[in-house]
Amino acid sequence: MIITDNARERDSGCLIWQGSLNKDGHPIWFEPDTEKGKGSKRTVVARWLYERDNEELVKGQVLRRTCRNKRCVAPGHASPGKVCRYQMPGVTVFPSHCVNGHALIDENLYQHPNRNAWECRQCGGESKKHNSPEHPLRDVREPFRATETHCHNGHLYADVGFSVDNGTRVCKACRWLKAQKSAMLRLYGVPYDRYLALLGEQEYRCWICRVPFEMRSSNLSPHVDHCHDTRKVRGLLCRTCNLALGHFKDDVGRLRAAILYLTRRQD
Repeated sequence: MIITDNARERDSGCLIWQGSLNKDGHPIWFEPDTEKGKGSKRTVVARWLYERDNEELVKGQVLRRTCRNKRCVAPGHASPGKVCRYQMPGVTVFPSHCVNGHALIDENLYQHPNRNAWECRQCGGESKKHNSPEHPLRDVREPFRATETHCHNGHLYADVGFSVDNGTRVCKACRWLKAQKSAMLRLYGVPYDRYLALLGEQEYRCWICRVPFEMRSSNLSPHVDHCHDTRKVRGLLCRTCNLALGHFKDDVGRLRAAILYLTRRQD
């Protein structure tokens, strides 16, 4: 497995995975299945790296990240988490204690009636108490990345800015990018990679006036131009050119008349 080509190290010590992710956002790696001779085998990167340097985890045991970044694969930022599903007795060996230190004896094991999973009774009881409305720490949220200089995507807070939500730093660049992706799909049905491809084809300039775009600018940011009848995307324009086409109602006859008017009235 080539980790150095697919991960980027941060000042905080995180090793951020740049490759494929599963549906839950955890790094995965596909490699040819040499045993069967065909297809590919999926490997959870963080778990594989942790078990390479430490003991093997119990089947069903999750891996916690102390940095709280799903894309971090640094073995030093990982610790064994809760065993979500214990195996049936006699099939595999139970761990002596759960992740919270409770002894997994017969009296402390509970079998879920629907999925036949074995869980820690004491952990379940404490979880119910913590989620009850009367619990004083139910709505208390620990600060997340409150002192870091970069967000999880590598943006420098001093350059892009951030807002504070309950002690947590929220990157303004990441929030803007998320809103852009959502708007592209919701309004025009265009994936964000297609939007970036259009920018590259137009050399980051307005298709009409050829003025260079300035991202996150009020007047020079790229605006998606589309046909209001067919909803087909035609290209990217600056705000002025896009408004001009809208005021002319996309009427070619009006635009030709305007050109003729300007030509005759130049003097």
